[in-house]
Amino acid sequence: MKGQTRKLETDVVVVGSGPGGASVAQDLAKHGKKVVILERGKGYERVGNTLTTLFIIDKQSLLFPKEGVRVGRALTTGGSSVIYAATAVPPPKWIADKYKIDLTEFVEEARQEIGIKPLPDKLIGPASRRIMEAARDLGFNWNPMDKFIDAKKCDLKCPHCMLGCTKGAKWTARNYVQEAVDKGATLLNQALVQEVLVENRQAMGVKALTPRGQLTVEAKITVLAAGGMATPVLLQRAGIFEAGQGFFVDPLIITYGDYNGPGSWRDIPMTAGTLEFVPEGIVMTDLAYPWALYLLNSYWKGWKYLPRFLGYRSVLGIMTKVRDGLSGRVNLDGTISKPITYEERYKLDKGANIAEKILKRAGAKPESIYSAPIGAGHPGGTARIGHVVNTDLETQIKNLYVCDTSIIPEPWGLPPVWTIIAFGKRLARRLGTML
Repeated sequence: MKGQTRKLETDVVVVGSGPGGASVAQDLAKHGKKVVILERGKGYERVGNTLTTLFIIDKQSLLFPKEGVRVGRALTTGGSSVIYAATAVPPPKWIADKYKIDLTEFVEEARQEIGIKPLPDKLIGPASRRIMEAARDLGFNWNPMDKFIDAKKCDLKCPHCMLGCTKGAKWTARNYVQEAVDKGATLLNQALVQEVLVENRQAMGVKALTPRGQLTVEAKITVLAAGGMATPVLLQRAGIFEAGQGFFVDPLIITYGDYNGPGSWRDIPMTAGTLEFVPEGIVMTDLAYPWALYLLNSYWKGWKYLPRFLGYRSVLGIMTKVRDGLSGRVNLDGTISKPITYEERYKLDKGANIAEKILKRAGAKPESIYSAPIGAGHPGGTARIGHVVNTDLETQIKNLYVCDTSIIPEPWGLPPVWTIIAFGKRLARRLGTML
């Protein structure tokens, strides 16, 4: 009955079902530990369409800091992995060198479990191939990227990667969540965690609001994996006010150009690209937003760009994503602040200039080339290793751990999923020995 208060007891409560929380839950459940997963969003089993995606994305992709940079996140089982482009980049070397955290074993374990590898030649679509060839002609080291995609299940005729894979080809954190549930874990959707229960500086579980009323989950271990914007709020409410101070988002722009041929929308997003500018903090790859987000971006760019939507099917797109700094903040009320600095704008402009040259070489009409408004992804750094958590991912509150993009100690501007999975596996091993 709605309004009643319920109580659960478990070994581990995991707040959030994205890659970090899912990997912790999957590994612990596999080894017989009692796990409860609390997910704020609904399950949304019917994915791969624009309408569902608009419900999944927080505030329908209109989550803006006061400075105006759009930050996207998904609220559903699996988190933002449901709508990501499935690009896999291993952890940067400096995590081991500087922070003495060796993830090698867990990175390889994830590679084998998920089957991480570049797409085979047959899955490189015509637009992605044309962009790759044009980039190579200009001397750029542009190659197929590692993907979280099972090539045997993938179909190039299906353009829905960023709306949620309908073929079951794209790995998402839902895969690990389902494995955890199959091994006995409990998944509760629409469970909005309001606070961590703390006694004598020790975590005792969490309180959440559900459709059935208040829920208390008492646990020996609490793992916060609600994402780079939600986790720091819970930490601040628990008295860890350092959380949320410092915030990166990997700003990005997409440069588009009209072309007399098949456009990027039909291809697997981020099929190929270049990491040769990583020391500068610039990553580039082929990408066009799904039609609804493309239309919204046209509107945000300016009303005169709206007619460009009529040629959407023949548009080539190249994304530039850059490493930013820790200039932002997540506040106690959940609002965010994130300015774009001069240095970040410089890197975005440099990438856009390179993208324009590649698009021209690929045959895009020069007068049609433009860059969409700045967006952002991968929010993190809000509970950084060495600042809020230690190298074992434990906070100053005993038995309270964090495992999501919040823990990343420095911005690096690369897709973080593989790294967070590895951290999750590493944390699960430690927790398994404690229970």
